[in-house]
Amino acid sequence: MTETSATLKADYHSYLASRGLEADKWITNEIMAIATARQIPDRSFLFVGTGLPMAASMLAQHTTAPRLTMISEVGIVGPQTVHTPISVIDPRLALKAEMLGSIADVFGLISLRGFCTHGILGAGQCDKYGNINSTIIGDSYWPAGVSPSGSGPKTRLTGSGGANSIASVADEIIVIMVHEKRRLPEKIDYLTTVSGQRGPGQENRFQYGLFRGGKVTVCTDLCIMKSDPETGILKLAQVYPGVSIETVKQNTGWDLDTSQATTLDPPTEEELMTLRMVVDPGRLYLGRKSKRKDA
Repeated sequence: MTETSATLKADYHSYLASRGLEADKWITNEIMAIATARQIPDRSFLFVGTGLPMAASMLAQHTTAPRLTMISEVGIVGPQTVHTPISVIDPRLALKAEMLGSIADVFGLISLRGFCTHGILGAGQCDKYGNINSTIIGDSYWPAGVSPSGSGPKTRLTGSGGANSIASVADEIIVIMVHEKRRLPEKIDYLTTVSGQRGPGQENRFQYGLFRGGKVTVCTDLCIMKSDPETGILKLAQVYPGVSIETVKQNTGWDLDTSQATTLDPPTEEELMTLRMVVDPGRLYLGRKSKRKDA
């Protein structure tokens, strides 16, 4: 053990005690970030969104994907970030970056030229094909004053940001979100981001001129789901330790195929320590918990 790692471990025990955490136990956002990090291949070019997507990407860079190139939609390419930034425009995200450019640079010179192998995004809702809604909840887009029905949306969300642009050109999309039935309906209330197939037959993304992508992995706080290569529909790939398949099905809005599901290996000591001590020591994102009753 090096002096640095020995010091880190000593600090880690103090950190655990001060936060009421345990070295061999985790909460939902921690295992969600770890499961997501494991889906990120080394040497990938990854467009990263704010929040847990950023924490998961940083964890991958510090563990299993050291040659990962992280890309921020505001123009930062290849940073070596420590301590999770509060957003994609936080200057901390630019630490040791290979390039500080602009939105035009990363979308025009990188993603549209085919250099976006992966995108990692959050979601308000996700349908059975992996498509994302981050715009509105409810059946009306327009505010009540101008809506034909006289009523507005139940909830207005943050909107696309760069998500739609990323998902339109990436080879694969990783979605990270809380697993609740209201968030995983068979059909989303509004199609913000076509990250998976649009639907069966003539309703797939390729018929709409999106000639790349369609492969989706969804990492929730219960499980990992992956799109079926034939139908595009999400199937259960892995459940987290201590989570039952029945719990996953009860919190999913369609008849989820669980026939090939396995159990995810538990988080390692290195993953948990790195996530807690290096990536998000202030627990800006890790400290949040699901509102699901069984969480």
